[in-house]
Order: sequence, then C-alpha cells, then structure tokens
Amino acid sequence: SSGINAEYGARRQIAKPTTVVEPFALRTEILAECKKRAPKPPEPEKRQPRICHFTSVYPELATESRPTLASTLRSSLTKQRLQKEKENEEKEREKDLVNKMRQMELKKEMTSKLDTNTPVNSDELQQKLEQQKRLELEYKEQLANIQARVSERPFLFEKQGLQGPGLDERIVRGVLERAGISEDVIAEILGQDMV
Repeated sequence: SSGINAEYGARRQIAKPTTVVEPFALRTEILAECKKRAPKPPEPEKRQPRICHFTSVYPELATESRPTLASTLRSSLTKQRLQKEKENEEKEREKDLVNKMRQMELKKEMTSKLDTNTPVNSDELQQKLEQQKRLELEYKEQLANIQARVSERPFLFEKQGLQGPGLDERIVRGVLERAGISEDVIAEILGQDMV
C-alpha cells in the first residue's frame, strides 16, 4: 500500500499549466457606430393575402402544405357528414310540415262537426259507457283474485320452516358442535332472556 501512496503523491506534485487571461478591448462601441452609419435595408413590400374560397368555407381544412391522404379522407368524410345532416334537417322539416297539415285538417274537421250541432248518438255513448264499466269490473276482479292467491301463500321463512331444517340450521348446529355447546344450553339462555 505504501507504493501506491508514493505513486499517488508523485502524480499530485506534477503541476498542470494554467491559462492566463489577458485583458482585451470590447468592440461593442465600434459595432454600435457601424450600425448607425450603415443604410437601412428597404422594407419588404406588403402583399395582400391570397383569398381562397374553399378555405373560407372550411377554415379547419386550410393548410399551406400539400394535403395528405388522411387530410383528404377527413375532408371527404366531413363533407359527407355535413351533407347527411342537411338531408336529415330537410326530412325533419318535411315531417313537421306534414304534421302541421294534418293538425290543420283535423282542426277544420272538428270545428265543422262542432258547428253543425249534430246530436250525439246516445245509444252508442251508452254502450261505450257500459263496456268501460264492464272492463273496470273485470280488472278489479282480476286484482282481487291475485291478492287472494298471494295472501293464501305462506311467507318465505314459513315455507323454509315447513320444509324442515334448512342449510342455515345445519351450519349453526355444526358450529355449535365444534365449539362444544349443546342446544340445551342455548334453550336455557333464550328462556332466561324471554322472562
């Protein structure tokens, strides 16, 4: 280890040459004077921007580079979508017009019938009222039958009690047997709580 330390010490004693910086004169003052003396360059002519009708209609598609396949497909898809939207709007307008015409015809028909003061056929009206009463009675009878069937059925917990010891009881008995507790002890505890 002493040889390594001696070698390291020898390396440290070798001095590296240092760079000396000498002062110099800045040229900023000279450059400023040259700029003042130099003539100003002429201003470029201002040209009017070229107007493209396509980009004014579709500003999102305005690009100065060549269109790529993706951009042409996107533009065609947007055109198709806009065309479909216009067609759908026209169809809706036509439907609205047809509906308005139907409503106007119905209004005219109703006002003409009301204006003529035609007597209402009382026999037909009486038959419709009787039919409606019959339907209501049948509906009430059906509801009563359903209610009677449901009330005759036992509740779910009663059903399970009637079927014998269920899975829950078997699980509880198994846990009690593993714990070493008999059913008699639980009956005594429940008997004391009940009193």
